[in-house]
Amino acid sequence: MHWNDWLTILRWRAIEEGDTEGLLLTEERRRDATGRTCAGLTSDMIQSERIGDREEAFLLRRSRKLEQEVIGWSGSLVRVMERLTAVQGRTAWMLAGWIAALLLGYTVSGLDQETEFNLLALPLVGVLAWNVVIMVAALFLELKSANRSPMIEWLALRLSPSPADRSGEGDVPTGMTVDQRFSQLADAPAAERWQRRFRAWLHIAAAMLALGSIIGLYAHGWSKEYRAVWESTLLSDSQAQAFFGTLFKPASSVLRLPLPLEKLTDMQRTLGQAASSAPALPWIHLYAGTLLLLVITPRLLLALLSVWRAHVVMIKRMRSLGWQTYLIRTLRSVEGGQEVITVLIHATDATPTHREVWTRGVRDRFGRMIETEMIHVPLGDEDDFVADWKPAHPRVFIVFNLATTPELEVQRRFVLDVKQALSSRQRDAELIVLLDATSIGNRWSPDKMAGREKLWTEMLQGAQQEIIIAARRAGT
Repeated sequence: MHWNDWLTILRWRAIEEGDTEGLLLTEERRRDATGRTCAGLTSDMIQSERIGDREEAFLLRRSRKLEQEVIGWSGSLVRVMERLTAVQGRTAWMLAGWIAALLLGYTVSGLDQETEFNLLALPLVGVLAWNVVIMVAALFLELKSANRSPMIEWLALRLSPSPADRSGEGDVPTGMTVDQRFSQLADAPAAERWQRRFRAWLHIAAAMLALGSIIGLYAHGWSKEYRAVWESTLLSDSQAQAFFGTLFKPASSVLRLPLPLEKLTDMQRTLGQAASSAPALPWIHLYAGTLLLLVITPRLLLALLSVWRAHVVMIKRMRSLGWQTYLIRTLRSVEGGQEVITVLIHATDATPTHREVWTRGVRDRFGRMIETEMIHVPLGDEDDFVADWKPAHPRVFIVFNLATTPELEVQRRFVLDVKQALSSRQRDAELIVLLDATSIGNRWSPDKMAGREKLWTEMLQGAQQEIIIAARRAGT
């Protein structure tokens, strides 16, 4: 899957997780997109935070479905989507950089070359030496761990467009929530991806510089008759032959170019004159072939490696962005149709607010299409209720007030009796305890809440399959 497809997925995820009230994207539209694209995928199949091919395909189908529906729209949702952008390259800057590298290479090839072609001219030899060092470092960088280089990241960010303005006044419903969530999801993977692709851009630029040098060599030779010479304070005749033999051997062997090392002795310029200069064309061919084999080809291969690694790392990062909760919640929004779950309310007032909280807890666990059958069990009537109760549905929730101090002879015994009655009549029985914290609101400290939850958990250990805490704070 391509980067732009992932960005589309992340935009919709950020909108859904930031727009919890459904002001930008209604619950009906979300459920419709899920129902049309899930293709048999259920929440029970989501077993880890990291997603696989099937989950990835579902996310892409769903995002495209939502994307098609907003084409031509106007309003808050479209404005939010337009400003959800991640770091990406400036195409114009990249092209300008490659052209500049080509021109620089062309210019470098003519430095220190008037009417003679000096084989040891520093610009030409320097291009080769510099590329060898950089390519070794680049290969090491590509094959090491995925740590980002601060300098490369800084340069990459300078060459990337700034995200669109995220302070639009027309999007009051979400404030900065959607934007912040998108940044949290997309910014780090986008920066790493661009950093790796920026390295590929640098490799191509180096290849363009070498290509410019080749073009410059032949272009200057078109209008001038160059004679090849060499001069050096450091190298003797034999050392020069060894140096040029090593330098040009790859091009000579692969491209089958003649390597006239025997002429080097007469080509040496001393006291401003050469004993016998040689035609420059064979040496220009050797320099061009060497740049092609030792600079251009490796640089392009390194660029391909960088792009491939950017894609691989991007896929790995994207699949590990904590998808489990999002996917389960999304899929459960269309699950549970025609299913009824019994909710036994123990010694707790069933006000409309309470019922709404409990129903939400049940549906978050088993699907938004679930119907609830609520039965009130007064304190002290537990034995009579269990004796007369005939469970009609395999899944049962028991609601307790979290603020109540649990007792073995009351709450635990009631849970065990319900479990036995349920198992005797339902083949696939499932018993879940829901601890209601709506009455506590913000009056309890987090430590007190945690202590009471631990007390309930220890008291009910082994009596139920799961414990759910409903509404840890007022307003949630």
